[in-house]
Amino acid sequence: MLNSDEKLVSEVVSSRGLHTAKIIRFARPVDEEAWIERLIPDYARSTYTFWDDVEDPGGLNCHLLFLHWKERGAVDFREIKEVQEGAGASPARTPSVGVLWWIAPGESLSFSADVAATVHKRSFGCMPSVAWVRKLPAKAQKAIEVGEGDDHVMLELKTGDWVPERFVVVGVPG
Repeated sequence: MLNSDEKLVSEVVSSRGLHTAKIIRFARPVDEEAWIERLIPDYARSTYTFWDDVEDPGGLNCHLLFLHWKERGAVDFREIKEVQEGAGASPARTPSVGVLWWIAPGESLSFSADVAATVHKRSFGCMPSVAWVRKLPAKAQKAIEVGEGDDHVMLELKTGDWVPERFVVVGVPG
C-alpha cells in the first residue's frame, strides 16, 4: 500500500527507451517496494535500477526516489520530443502511440514483436500493423507473424532512426 505522504513528481520515457519516475516524501524515506509494484510491469522488473537521495535545504528533509527501467509498454510518442524531431520521424512514418519493447539478450525480434503486439492489443484494443527497429537484423524478412486466432497479423517490418537501440516499436502509423 502506498503512503499518502508520498508523491509521484514526474514520470517520463526518454528517446533512448529509459523510463524514469521521481517520487518524493518528507521526513522519511520513500517506500521503494510499493512504487516498484505500482509502476514497473512484471516483465520489466529485471531491468530496473534505483537511486535515492535526501535534500535538506533549511531542514526540509525531502527524500527522493528515482526509479529507472527499460521500457516495455505503451508509450505516447507525441510526448518524446526527440522522436518528433528525429530524422525521418514524420507522423506518416511513426505511431502517435504504440508499444516500445526492450529486446533482452537472448530474445529474438520476432518473439519481442509478438509480446509487444499482445500488449498493444490490451492497451489500445487493436493489433498493430507495423514493427519498427533501428536496424534490420541479418536475414530479416519483410514482415513478422504475430498473434493467434482472431488476433493473427503480419507486421510490416520498417526501420527508423528514432527507435532506440535494442528496442522494437509496434503500432499503427500516423
